[in-house]
Amino acid sequence: MTATGAILCGGRSTRMGQDKASLRLSGRPMVEWVAGAMREAGVEPIVALGGKSSIALPIVPDELEQQGPLHVLINAVEQLGDILVCPCDVPLVSAQLFRSVLIAGAASERPVVLAESDRLQPLIGLYKKSSAELLRSAFDRGERGPKMALKEGDFLVVRATPEETQNINTPEQFDDLIAAFSSSKTRS
Repeated sequence: MTATGAILCGGRSTRMGQDKASLRLSGRPMVEWVAGAMREAGVEPIVALGGKSSIALPIVPDELEQQGPLHVLINAVEQLGDILVCPCDVPLVSAQLFRSVLIAGAASERPVVLAESDRLQPLIGLYKKSSAELLRSAFDRGERGPKMALKEGDFLVVRATPEETQNINTPEQFDDLIAAFSSSKTRS
């Protein structure tokens, strides 16, 4: 199955206090960690959904600022067709998870395939073009997140580890991630 890689890079990053996509982890911006896993999974092209012009990816701007991730997904699906989506602040996501999502999507008629680790991850997964009407209907009802837009029969789930779905939202979480990287290098 082919899909466009779509990395969520918008938002205000209020808890982090700075743009998360450009935060450097072992010399690479976090957005590049996600893009690298997508490329390794065979996904091309890859775009940023929102974000700053400093991102080294084509940017698909959201037509309605600050309307939440559901509108961003709708906009992306309507413009790009099938999208493999992941936030920029999930740098440990794996190519294997992305491949599993795409394989499940190719074998299923359901419009959405989501990762699930310790909980459902509605912003890590595949949104097929056929999901656009379902998502738009929920947005028109006032929903702003995809979790509230989807019913159990709308999506298939692919298992993921908590590590590969871990969001880095605060400076403390980022510092912990850097420390974990440093300690793994010293053990190697």
